[in-house]
Amino acid sequence: MKYTKHFLSALFSVALAFGFAGCTEPQPQPPVEDPTPGRASDLMTLFYQTIEKQDADTPREKVFIVAHRGNTLAAIEQFVPENSLECFEIAIQSGIVDMLEIDVRPTKDGELVIMHDATIDRTTNGKGKVSSYTYQELLKFDMKRDKVSPGVKIPTLKQTFELCKGRIFLNLDIHGKSVPIGQLAQLIQECGMTDQVMIYSTQAELVEYPTIDPNFIIHPYVGSVGAATSYKPYFGALLFQYGLDYDKKGNITFPAEMRAQGYLTYTNILDYDSQLRKGNYAPLATFVESETDFIQTDVAEIVHEYLQIEELR
Repeated sequence: MKYTKHFLSALFSVALAFGFAGCTEPQPQPPVEDPTPGRASDLMTLFYQTIEKQDADTPREKVFIVAHRGNTLAAIEQFVPENSLECFEIAIQSGIVDMLEIDVRPTKDGELVIMHDATIDRTTNGKGKVSSYTYQELLKFDMKRDKVSPGVKIPTLKQTFELCKGRIFLNLDIHGKSVPIGQLAQLIQECGMTDQVMIYSTQAELVEYPTIDPNFIIHPYVGSVGAATSYKPYFGALLFQYGLDYDKKGNITFPAEMRAQGYLTYTNILDYDSQLRKGNYAPLATFVESETDFIQTDVAEIVHEYLQIEELR
């Protein structure tokens, strides 16, 4: 199999040497040894620890960094394709990324693969809809970022779980991507990833997951504290994403208001990444000063350096 041959290349030999579990059979797994002292090995523990530490009288100890589509500045500069295993490995090896945000779509034959766009035109040397190809047919194409990366293939979600298990948290973006709820839920459970992933989509889709397993962690988008409280019946809803335009409205108290209700906040600063690369940190400063907890970006290294100066890393 072409993928297997490539996956055993030098880039991933170290990761595989640690024996990350596969997903073929659901079996009890021992607790994952966390390589970082004091770092939670599961998301809910991380959320609760963060909530307990961060209140009106205790400032944040850390702002967490999420790599958008697995991107880092290093991956971008090396032309490593987004949403590829190679991109994810760079983010993991950086040691500064706490979570990967990745996009999940089904192929024609029902394989769940990692791809943001509905088509493969922008990110591979092929053309057409993901849903028009079987997974084996997709393997004919190589992924690209400005230029083609020979041998870099569209990964499956299962392969991504195998790479990331016990190493990094995942935010699965399934919004508008026609991902079968039961299939995704089963794969998460079989791979032993229930406590390492959260699922991002609309409320109607998200609330189906806790009916399958109340331990599923769901990641809603909200525009108000009131909208967040509608998720109170769901154990796994503690981290909420909010919009980029909030800072333009002057509503810089939103994250603090959410924390007062026992919630954490997550924002996507992609619109400002280009400014960060030019040395303009003002937009990032606005979000950091607002007390947001998680920041999603394509340039994790720049965000990390700024947060270090602010003593939040």
